[in-house]
Amino acid sequence: MPSSTMFGSRPSTLRMRAYSSCERPCAATIRGVIATMGRAPYQTASPSARRPGLRKGCKKPPMAFPSGSMTHVGGEDQSRLAEAERRQRILSDVSRVLLDYVGPDEIEPLRRIVHQVTEAMANDWCAFALVQPDGTLKNVATYHPDPRQRELEKKLDALVIPRRWDAGPAELNPFLKGRPIVTEEITDEMLRAAVSSQEAFHALKEIGLTSAIVVPMFDGSEPLGRLLLASIGKGRRYSKDDLDFAYSLAGRAALAVRNARLVAELARQRDIQSQERSEADRRFAELRAVFDSDPNGIALFDARGLLRMASLHLEEIFGIPLRAMYGQRFDEIYRQKLAQVVSQDREAMLERVRGIFANREARAHDEIELERPRHRWLTRSSVPVRGASGEYLGRLVVYVDVTEHRELDQQRSDFLTVAAHELRTPLTPLSMYLQGIERRLKRGQSVGGDLVSKARRQVERLGTLVEDLLDVSRLESRRMQLSSAEVEMNELADDVVADFRAQTRNHDILLRRAATRIVVEGDRERLEQVLVNLISNAIKYTPQGGRITVSVERTGAEARVCVQDPGIGIPDEEQPRLFQRFFRAANATTRNYSGLGIGLFVAHEIVHRHGGWFEVRSELAKGSTFAFYLPLSQRLRSVDDLRARVLLVDDDPEILEATGQVLREWGYTVDEACDAQTALTLARTSKPDLMIIDLMMPVIDGWTLIRRLREEDVAADVPLVVFSADRDVPDKARNVDADAALRKPFELEELQEVVERLLPSKPAA
Repeated sequence: MPSSTMFGSRPSTLRMRAYSSCERPCAATIRGVIATMGRAPYQTASPSARRPGLRKGCKKPPMAFPSGSMTHVGGEDQSRLAEAERRQRILSDVSRVLLDYVGPDEIEPLRRIVHQVTEAMANDWCAFALVQPDGTLKNVATYHPDPRQRELEKKLDALVIPRRWDAGPAELNPFLKGRPIVTEEITDEMLRAAVSSQEAFHALKEIGLTSAIVVPMFDGSEPLGRLLLASIGKGRRYSKDDLDFAYSLAGRAALAVRNARLVAELARQRDIQSQERSEADRRFAELRAVFDSDPNGIALFDARGLLRMASLHLEEIFGIPLRAMYGQRFDEIYRQKLAQVVSQDREAMLERVRGIFANREARAHDEIELERPRHRWLTRSSVPVRGASGEYLGRLVVYVDVTEHRELDQQRSDFLTVAAHELRTPLTPLSMYLQGIERRLKRGQSVGGDLVSKARRQVERLGTLVEDLLDVSRLESRRMQLSSAEVEMNELADDVVADFRAQTRNHDILLRRAATRIVVEGDRERLEQVLVNLISNAIKYTPQGGRITVSVERTGAEARVCVQDPGIGIPDEEQPRLFQRFFRAANATTRNYSGLGIGLFVAHEIVHRHGGWFEVRSELAKGSTFAFYLPLSQRLRSVDDLRARVLLVDDDPEILEATGQVLREWGYTVDEACDAQTALTLARTSKPDLMIIDLMMPVIDGWTLIRRLREEDVAADVPLVVFSADRDVPDKARNVDADAALRKPFELEELQEVVERLLPSKPAA
């Protein structure tokens, strides 16, 4: 390198000349050179006064004549090496900064780059622009360490209209040229060409750009963005020597943008997958809800025959936790679980199921019988499930419980058999009576009244059977019409019991009337039909000489009509089905009794349509109690609501009737209960103002009843009177925390004093 270039002096002036800025370093350098005298290389570096930032170095041995005098000193420019090292440090720092960031924001790594570069290059601009979806270039990361420069850039950015990446002449567009553009010196003409307005030109001019390099960034063959490095004022001059650095910087930036976009795309794909999973979960939940709301049992298998979904009702049908078996094949499930509950040939059924699953076109329908968890008959339908384009997705299997239909069919068949028998039964004597009448008429003999009466009874019996059948038809088609009028239930019971007493001599029928009027609103004829049916059944199933008790009473806001018999009783397992159509008890003791199995069904429907309900208690060989409840007339309830209500409990019907009658005469509303269970029901529904309870009762005694009333908080604050025939009844009263005690027999004055004392705030009407 020429000395004038390196040191800024001609050889003739090299001697010991030193500039103020490097006087001592230069002197030291020359002294060192002289000292070596050609014996070894000497290396040093000193700053140049004429070219700031440039350092001169000598690292070659001095040349000398044979006499030993020095001929020249060799040297080379060390500033290029320093600049290369500085650029390499910048690139290393940029790489380190980029490694610290992994995220979906493609602009953030560019911001980090421009800050890192400008901090190292001091007086230079660094800016990145990215190609937008519409093809325009948008500055996304721009920085200069001087705040004033940043303000000028904001002003310029507001004035510049974004251009497309492919706009302008090809020789001035790095994207179209496919390589960087280096401008060692920026002229005003270049500035005017870069903007579209005079105002923008002045703003750009004010920034003071002097040199620049623009590097295009590509993603494959697609334009990605560009890097701008620019100096201002009397700073550096960019040249082709800076291309490697600019290329490397742009390459790192492009890689960072692509990585950020990849992260964003991965996040987007995760979001899509999450949404798809959520949508799949939602659809699965909807399908699950459809499955579980269906009254049938449903199972869904995929194309491989693996169980994917089973309804709750299917689990209930088989008594197997099928949801714990998701992912298992149909034959494994059958072999492990289902084979334990079906009653048919298990191997033959398994082979049939395998054949259905092997044939993707098969549609199957068959019937199976279950032994456990309870006996059932099921129809099983299996159909292939196909996608929108017809591809096979799996198989849907639906189990329908037809047990009730089978039983109903059997009941209907039994009913027809019984009906035919029941219809023939009166026809046989009727035919005989008519033949007897015919023979007498042919002989000219008189026809006795007894034959006519007997024939009439059989005709009436036939009429009753036909009317019962018609009632079933009317109820099923909802054509039974009910009238509405006030019905006094005491009077209705009087009439019905009187008719039965006139017809039967083999049973004692006791009627217990309520002491006050019990009025309901309804159809008197139909309500009479209900009571007739209950008494007829009681007579039918009670041995001769047995007593049948019919009672009418008020319980809260309802009328209660009860028929109690000491007959054969009803098994517990059959009681829930008593009111089903065509049902007849199947126990051995009922086989000798006639009946169509529709009487209780009709009675239940009539009571239900009056807004009432049935209560049944029965025990084999001990008898049955049938009671139906009807809402009291609104007018009667409004009057009784003004009266104090007394709950009277005693197992002796005579004491119950006599005491209740007295209390009613005094103007109180009385609810009577002959056992603890009835008392609990009345206490819950009628909310009494006073309770009078006998302590000595069978099954559940008075102490237990009082404890249960208080445990259930049914009548915690209700005054309590206990009575008993024991001498120590006062002590017993204290033991149950009663308010008063009466010893049987007691005077009416005692009863009246106790009742009036405990009910002062709500006197009798």
